Amino acid sequence: MKVALIGKGNLGHHLYEGLRTHVSIEWYGKDYPKTIDADLILIAVPDTEVLNVCNSFKNQLIAHTAGSVKLPNTSRAAVFYPLYSFTKAQDINWLKVPLLLETARKEDESLLHELAQLLTEKIFWISSEQRENLHAAAVLVNNFTNHLYTLASDHCTAYDLPFEVLHPIMNQGPAKAIESTPLEAQTGPAKRGDQNTMDKHLLQLKNDKLRELYVLMSNSIKQRDEL
Repeated sequence: MKVALIGKGNLGHHLYEGLRTHVSIEWYGKDYPKTIDADLILIAVPDTEVLNVCNSFKNQLIAHTAGSVKLPNTSRAAVFYPLYSFTKAQDINWLKVPLLLETARKEDESLLHELAQLLTEKIFWISSEQRENLHAAAVLVNNFTNHLYTLASDHCTAYDLPFEVLHPIMNQGPAKAIESTPLEAQTGPAKRGDQNTMDKHLLQLKNDKLRELYVLMSNSIKQRDEL
């Protein structure tokens, strides 16, 4: 299989590293050629550039890797979206990465699936709408959670506290949510209706925005528990 990969960012780097021992692959950056001889073109570019690149290869099988971009309106468009967070410095175990696939033509499914199998067994055929909803959920569980870690780190710094003390519980929480369900894994003062503890926390939080977020999250936990 001859594959062309466009994009040398974080995802492009890991796609190249994951595929280069399995297929014949050419890797291009921003100055990619306008004519490419390949069975499949993968594009790992910013979301705003996806459609422009796809339109440059309208008659070839071309798959974008974006979570929130619909299947382009070209005859052989496809999606090859790894639902994961990528940074160049962190090694990736592709076997643990789910790949979300979609094609405009049924005839192209086998080739896309063959490529996906070279990386992982976690392969899901889903629509653009389903993928966009999963992408939104991924932002909640990954990006928003990491932002909360940042705020907690800032809070510890303000009180000259070692953030590393929180590392074990930061690992425990997601593990419990996966082993059971997020709802069953929920604990804390809001879950048990401990208003005294919540009031104490609000007095300790000096940042107005952080207090607002604490109240918002506590109310959300209580309301979800009442459903």
